[in-house]
Amino acid sequence: MPLATRLLLLLLLVTTCRAGFEDLAFMQTVTRRAADEQPWTNTPLFVSYPMAVEDLNPFIAWLHNNLSVTSYVFDGAPTLASMPNTYNPLRNHIKTDALSLVFCYGSEEIIFWHVDERLRKLRSVRLIVYLSSRRHKSALNLLFLKLWNMQFLHALVVHQHKIYGYNPYPTLRYFELQLDDRSKVLFPAQPRDLSGYVVSTPAENDLPRVFLVRDQRTGAHLIRGFGYRIFAEFLRRHNARLVISNAGRELAAGTSVDMTYIHQLIGDNRLEITMHPYVGIDRQLGILSYPLTIAQNCLIMPVRNEIPRYMYLLRPFHWSSWLLLLAAVAYISLALHWLGPGLSASPGLSLLEALCQLLFLSSPTRIYGPSVRYFLVALQLSVLGFIVTNWYSNQLSSSLTATLVGEQVDTFEQLIAQQQRILVKHHEIPMLLQQVPPHLERQVSYLVVGADAGEQVRALLSFNTTYSYPFTVERWEFFALQQQYAQKPIYRYSSVCLGAPVIGYPMRRDSHLESLLKHFIMRVQGTGLFQYWLVSDFNDALRAGFMRLIDNSDNFKALNLDTLRLAWYVLLCGWLLAALVFVCEH
Repeated sequence: MPLATRLLLLLLLVTTCRAGFEDLAFMQTVTRRAADEQPWTNTPLFVSYPMAVEDLNPFIAWLHNNLSVTSYVFDGAPTLASMPNTYNPLRNHIKTDALSLVFCYGSEEIIFWHVDERLRKLRSVRLIVYLSSRRHKSALNLLFLKLWNMQFLHALVVHQHKIYGYNPYPTLRYFELQLDDRSKVLFPAQPRDLSGYVVSTPAENDLPRVFLVRDQRTGAHLIRGFGYRIFAEFLRRHNARLVISNAGRELAAGTSVDMTYIHQLIGDNRLEITMHPYVGIDRQLGILSYPLTIAQNCLIMPVRNEIPRYMYLLRPFHWSSWLLLLAAVAYISLALHWLGPGLSASPGLSLLEALCQLLFLSSPTRIYGPSVRYFLVALQLSVLGFIVTNWYSNQLSSSLTATLVGEQVDTFEQLIAQQQRILVKHHEIPMLLQQVPPHLERQVSYLVVGADAGEQVRALLSFNTTYSYPFTVERWEFFALQQQYAQKPIYRYSSVCLGAPVIGYPMRRDSHLESLLKHFIMRVQGTGLFQYWLVSDFNDALRAGFMRLIDNSDNFKALNLDTLRLAWYVLLCGWLLAALVFVCEH
């Protein structure tokens, strides 16, 4: 190699080293300024070309000695030991009072993949990116775009002894900061005013969370549902603008949103957040917001086993109470036979006297000069007869004003015994079977029928009692308003439950809206608007034709011979018993 070439390479090496040392000295100045504003305890360092970990050892030692921080160094080497563990992120080991440092040559390097994975759920921490001085200033735009795609809001870029910050609202723009200007902080707090930031999301039917209705006066499409109301009010409160990506699209009343497709859009970063609340999202695709509610997920069962009207006479008392009353008749008969001065000669008369006392009827005999014991017993029996007869008549009158049903399905065993089929969305079948007791999972799986989301909703709204439907309690409260005036309900919310899922807004991982939305949802829950919107939206759904009130009240039914069938049975048994006694006495 010629001597001139060697001298040139040596000169370049010396110049590069001097520039590197000068850049590290400037980085020390920047980190010192950041520490003066707000100290921190943990410093993750991500090192890439042209820096090496060995080149940063003096800088790391300076951090330890002067700022008393702990450092975590990652060089992005493609080794198994250096690969991030998604189930054990850095968040599990450090607090949020951290400042991360990234040394890179450009935004396209693999080190940013390590930054993205290792700083999962740590997007609120401060971040300083050192961009190599060899790069032109034009690389800043792509670098800030990369940081915004990873949702870092508190980020600075150090390039050629200058500091740059950025603001993504309403569109991304970066600007230079003056290190000597102490009137402005390097890392301002997250803005609450989003300055007209545009949030685009589709809106489809998903009763009662989101659904579309048509204004009868203007013909315009309006969006209703507590999911939409909370989301729209949140954006309005923070000065953001909502854009419906599928505006103008006609949706039939029986259609329902495809959440699998929505989740895939979020996972592909084609959708930032959706207004459709849901019970979960794959952790590789996105996250859920702070819970709107934690609701029981149980089966909506058709009401069956209506009791014949002639059996209503037995309903006021439990079978054990009837047995107790029969035993009471026998016991009272013996007591009256022993205490009654005029009844000792006739056991049958004592039995008749006991029945009269228990039914609060007048005595068939007249007692002259009763003893004190007999008087006290007769007084107690009168009170007992009054309570029993009035209790029975009140319970019977209540039963005759409603339709009584027998035992309903409230366990998995009863579900299997009655072979009650369950209509479930295709993608929710695995989640449903996970909640079934293991020893019954195979039997329940035979009862599960897969369907599209729209098909399931249409079957429920058309009152198809062939199936049962797994729905959360807030959906049930909405659908149950249809039968609030019905004498005979069609559906009931059973005790066959499949867990209590968290319902929130699916959004992209580490979304910049997560913190703002969390505090807004907490305020909504505290004011009771959630329940208010749930009821008010039912009226809109009723006018739009999604819902209808069930009026299946029974017409007036007079008491006929069939209604009193049980009473005729009792009378017939009494006649037969009386005839038998008459024959035996003669």
